[in-house]
Amino acid sequence: MSTDLAITAVTRTLRQILDDEVADKWGPEVLGGDLTKQFVVANLPPHKVRDLHPSQNVVNVFLYRTDLNAAWRNMPLPSQTKGGESGPAPLALNLEYLVTAYGEDDREDAAHFFLAQAMRVLHDRGVLPRATFKTVLPKALVHLQIEHVTITPKPLSIEEMSKLWSIFQTQFRISAAYLVTVLLIDSRTATKSAPPVLTRGPEDRGFTAIASLPPVLDFARPATGFAAVRLGEELVVLGERFDIGALTARVRHPLMTGAVVLPVTVVDATRMKITLPAASDANVASEWPAGFYTLAVVIERPDLPPWTTNEVSFALAPTITVDPLTNTNPGSDFEVTLESTPQVREDQSVIAIWGSTQFTPTSINTPNDPDAPTTITFDAPGELGLHRVRLRIDGVDSIPIQKTGEVMAFDPAQSVEVKNP
Repeated sequence: MSTDLAITAVTRTLRQILDDEVADKWGPEVLGGDLTKQFVVANLPPHKVRDLHPSQNVVNVFLYRTDLNAAWRNMPLPSQTKGGESGPAPLALNLEYLVTAYGEDDREDAAHFFLAQAMRVLHDRGVLPRATFKTVLPKALVHLQIEHVTITPKPLSIEEMSKLWSIFQTQFRISAAYLVTVLLIDSRTATKSAPPVLTRGPEDRGFTAIASLPPVLDFARPATGFAAVRLGEELVVLGERFDIGALTARVRHPLMTGAVVLPVTVVDATRMKITLPAASDANVASEWPAGFYTLAVVIERPDLPPWTTNEVSFALAPTITVDPLTNTNPGSDFEVTLESTPQVREDQSVIAIWGSTQFTPTSINTPNDPDAPTTITFDAPGELGLHRVRLRIDGVDSIPIQKTGEVMAFDPAQSVEVKNP
């Protein structure tokens, strides 16, 4: 795996290869009028080459762009992780270089000679040698990375080349672009490895395989037939294969510190009942917030680990009392007080509903007593008539309806009548 010196190592390796294999002269046996100036391989921004080497023969290797390698992105090295482990992916880079040649005293034929040599050398070196990386900059560790580092020509259109040289803010020179890939720089994020396994299950018996299908929950609904259940009421859970073994219900809410386990009454293979704790039970008012819950069933069978089903949701509605039930001062706003059980938590959303109009409470007071209700007040308009009152907590409304057998009617204890004296 390469270190943070990897990019430097690639640039130095390219310079070293060109310096070793590009001839500094063409020789009288090749072409008359031999070159006389010094030959230099540089890695400077193009606009600075002639500032530092005003008349020499120069092959300039300039890194103008880096890009993430798509094939290696988010892929940990197989040498650093085992099956089931998740390790950090290396920084996988593609490097894009621009190779430009300058002839002595601005001789274009000399520039073409050196550019052709440089392109031929890089063509012959499709894979950059590991030995050169080790010689040039061993601390970069590029010679040890799992992937070879390859160099290939990168064709650029006239428009792309023109834009590139306009960024350099210097005169255009005939150039060739190359892509160097892939460079894998080691991540410094710690990798988590599981400790060795001493035994697989109790008495090293291995994994438990259960051939039968698991129970499945379809949905949970209040036994009352309302949209939400209240404390002390029954939930009816429908599903499949409830006759498989001993069952318990596991109930969760985001504001609960953990799951609550409740007993289950199995009616048959497709139906069971769960009774929520009563509001009068100790600490229930403070520990069971109104809102949406999830419910799963845990199956326990002899000599087998517990088995948990899928989850279904249900809504727990607040139970409220309303004061006053009658107002004889029509035309003026007046204060309505609601007492809510369960208690309202500080981070819950609370809305009072007067008929069909929503109001933001003017005050919410939850006492320190875990069994006492929360007191909520809001200002209601003094319009003549009978007004139904509801309380919405985290999207679940209180139920302003009474049910006697199969007959439903509005609860007069949750209605306020505004009338003339």
